[in-house]
Amino acid sequence: MKTFKPSALTAALLVGGMQLSVFSSLVMAQEAPQAPAQEVETADIEVIQIKGFRRSLIESLNVKRFADTVVEAVSADDMGALPDVSIADSISRLPGVTAVRTGGQSSELNIRGLSGNFVFATLNGRELVSNQGGRSVQFDQYPSELINSAQVYKSQKASLIEGGVAGTIELKTANPLLNDKEHTFNVQVRGSYNDTASEHPDADEFGSRLSFAYQGKFLDNTLGLGFGYARLDQPNISTQFVNSQPRCGLLPYDGPAVTSDVDCDGNAVAGGAKKYIVPTSFNLNARGGKELRDGYVGTFTFMPTQTLTWSGDAFYSKFDSERKDRGIFFDGLGALIDGPNFGFTKPVLSGANNDVIVGGIYSGNPTGNAVQAPLPGGRIPMGFQLTSDDRTVNSEVLSVGSNLNLVFDDLSVSFDVSHSTGKSIYLDSVVRMALFDDARADFPLATNDYSVQYELNGLNLPTIAIDAASLAGLSDPNRMMVTALERYPNREKNEATSAKLDFNYAIDGDYISSIEAGVRWAERTHDFDRKMYRYGSDGDFLDRRNGKWVSSWDLTDPDNPVIRQAFAPYLLQPGDYSIMNIGGEMAQYGDFLAVNNQQIENAWLLSNGVDTSAGKSWANAWSFLESNIVTETTFAGYAQANLDMAVGNMQLYGNVGVRVIRSEQRSTGLQSSPEPGTGDCITDDFGVESCNYDAVEQGIDYTDVLPSMNLNLKMTDEDQLRFAVARVMARPEMPDMRVGGSWDFTRVEQGIRYADLNANTSPALKPFYAVQYDLSYEHYFTETEGAIVAALFYKDIKSTVQQTSQQDFNFASVGIDVPAVNPETGVPVTSGNYSAKFNNAEGGYIRGVELAYTQTFGFLPEPFNGLGFTGNVSYTESELKNEFTAVQGGAPESSPLPGLSKVVWSAAVFYDYNDVFSTRVNVRYRDDNIGNQISLGQSQQAFFKEELIVDYQASYQFNDTFQGVFSVSNITDEPNMSYFGEEYNTGTIQYYGRQYYVGVNAKF
Repeated sequence: MKTFKPSALTAALLVGGMQLSVFSSLVMAQEAPQAPAQEVETADIEVIQIKGFRRSLIESLNVKRFADTVVEAVSADDMGALPDVSIADSISRLPGVTAVRTGGQSSELNIRGLSGNFVFATLNGRELVSNQGGRSVQFDQYPSELINSAQVYKSQKASLIEGGVAGTIELKTANPLLNDKEHTFNVQVRGSYNDTASEHPDADEFGSRLSFAYQGKFLDNTLGLGFGYARLDQPNISTQFVNSQPRCGLLPYDGPAVTSDVDCDGNAVAGGAKKYIVPTSFNLNARGGKELRDGYVGTFTFMPTQTLTWSGDAFYSKFDSERKDRGIFFDGLGALIDGPNFGFTKPVLSGANNDVIVGGIYSGNPTGNAVQAPLPGGRIPMGFQLTSDDRTVNSEVLSVGSNLNLVFDDLSVSFDVSHSTGKSIYLDSVVRMALFDDARADFPLATNDYSVQYELNGLNLPTIAIDAASLAGLSDPNRMMVTALERYPNREKNEATSAKLDFNYAIDGDYISSIEAGVRWAERTHDFDRKMYRYGSDGDFLDRRNGKWVSSWDLTDPDNPVIRQAFAPYLLQPGDYSIMNIGGEMAQYGDFLAVNNQQIENAWLLSNGVDTSAGKSWANAWSFLESNIVTETTFAGYAQANLDMAVGNMQLYGNVGVRVIRSEQRSTGLQSSPEPGTGDCITDDFGVESCNYDAVEQGIDYTDVLPSMNLNLKMTDEDQLRFAVARVMARPEMPDMRVGGSWDFTRVEQGIRYADLNANTSPALKPFYAVQYDLSYEHYFTETEGAIVAALFYKDIKSTVQQTSQQDFNFASVGIDVPAVNPETGVPVTSGNYSAKFNNAEGGYIRGVELAYTQTFGFLPEPFNGLGFTGNVSYTESELKNEFTAVQGGAPESSPLPGLSKVVWSAAVFYDYNDVFSTRVNVRYRDDNIGNQISLGQSQQAFFKEELIVDYQASYQFNDTFQGVFSVSNITDEPNMSYFGEEYNTGTIQYYGRQYYVGVNAKF
């Protein structure tokens, strides 16, 4: 076998890297990708003892340098020894990787322009599932203190588990037998402070982080044991302005002139009203709460002989994210299109056609003659609400596995079993209060004599001026009453179980160093369950939230109507409420009342015998239809040749292989019966029976062949060229694979009546495929530590998922039974079209370039020799488009893929002094991108504005045992901002505050 002899400096770095401490994590890591055997001669080499942040950079560069794939890495020092809240913060600094902030914290990770749905994640080589949100793993679930390293595979090889079109993120924990001491015990204690949390009644500005870890070796270093625990307790806060998606329509009144001469569908307008885009509602919220995360890890590694290794590990994390939103909600602005029951004056227009209303004065009763709710005829098209939302998410993940490895001369055999579970419960409950003239009157009347000046200001906070009397009423318990209690909890559970058998046979050949082969069986399930509860009837519920608390009148005598049904609002009592202000830059919007949801529920409903349990309801059929179980079973086999050969005086190594996967996916749920009343009779949790749906199981089977090749040419000791090509896949989101839909028998062509099925999901959805190419050049410095890396990548996407109609669909291939006749007429019908989510034939490219530069300046005179810099920049473009509806009722627009930021960069300037003091500033930037913003529990796509996140860390080594640490996250309090199509149509503006940490690390 051809070997490659590294330079003296390279060898020193490698040996130094082997001596790095692994105390920050505990569980045995899977072996890194195999590189060629290295004959490192160290007799005359002075080993460089490298410490601090510089050490972690060199270790990460070594992983990249000697990997057989295109890979980026983060070492233990860059994670466990620094105050990142989760591993997402650390990984998001790597080239081409960006983070999506959830509640101000990095959570989902995007790679090379593709969102987290296309990112595959593993822990110690085993598939991870998400605790919520489909396939995208929420990386904030994983404490940085318990992870030893992370690698981002940007190219695929046959031995890697399939699933990452964007890339594969491999998290690793440590093998205790590799610890440099017999026993180590490490403790980290930190206090935290958020500089805006004091403005929130549900948040404490102070928090803490605690972790400890133990690793020990026993039985003459044949048994390694380890365990660790990490706890995070910090405030969960933000201040939010949320503008709901605007609405398009023809105004039925003589409004201000516009230049637009088409309606919302692009049709010509023949005089009269013309097209306008109008606001619909807005929220002003203060989010407060607590984030409490407990993470545990444990492991054993038993190696009684050089040929047998048995290991087992477990990782568990429980993350309770309390989210209490208190604020002002102003609804009904979009009723302007339906025929206003309120006044609208002084419009402010924007847009190329001057047809976008971004402001004006809204008056509830401009003439003084409007009937007040809840009197007969009283309407509430627009009005104030004070909302108290509990959007708390309680989640947990568990990953367990065991591995048995046997070595027989040149053959090694590995058998691995694992199980991963992620589950969450999203509470989603809300208490609403409406504004009344006199809450203590015998018959309270909703206030309709109000006015609001509302004007958007692009990506700055809007102008909101409420009339003085109404503004004062928002903080007056004599005018605000509780009118609604709602609960929409959902439960999600994801599970993955797998077993795999791998073989590696070493070959002493001129071209091939070893042959790998293996098989893997896996089963993954997604179980989603929806429930709901609303106090009172559903028919007039939306009006009642604003004060129409009488649901039914006897109008026999119109002058003296009699109440037949009412759901009287709750009069607040002393101790039920507090007066709060959003604070910060939003303090200008005034004070309002805040309540405790559970206290109100107890006093208003539970104490009066009202059952407020949430359940499935046929009054809201979505609580049944969105509840579904999707199962995915795969059987994969692979073969891979690992290459190592001489090309002249250069070395070429890498791998070539193929992976074959047989997949079976099944979805179980409800589908509309062809004839109402003939389906499976199901009783909801409130005693109502429906026979309009069939319980069905549908799905497909398919086989994929994924060839791959990775070639690495070492031209000199310092220079190497990489090329990789592979066919890759990412399976669709499991919620998109739900059964569902309803039959339509109205289409008749040439005398034939067809049965068409209309749905917005499909159990026939197949994976997202691409052929990807990577080319990179790496130069490693010899006179100092560091490297320059330039990479090109190209992904040839074969299809995208899109809502479309498949003509003359073969329903039997999916397991869908087609009705034989039209149930209403008895006329025979023929299988027709299937409108659902499908893999269309419209592909395209994603391509880009990445540049990375790392440099330490040890050649400078003291004290400047501790300086260093690391940075990277990525540019990505794609011809793939996303159908994006920026305006309700408007035509879809073409936008970039969700999660695609054209420009992404990160940089760090660091300084290490005499192995005692270390400090650095990190900066992360991502360009505009498409994402989801949340408004009233519904997901809305919007453009997110570019953002620049600045963090600072420092540490001081007091002695061999104790180290002090200090850090600041989000130094500039960078807001999260979005907009609908154009910046003048504001989406969200959210501030999270700065987070300070100070603490001590101890190593014994």
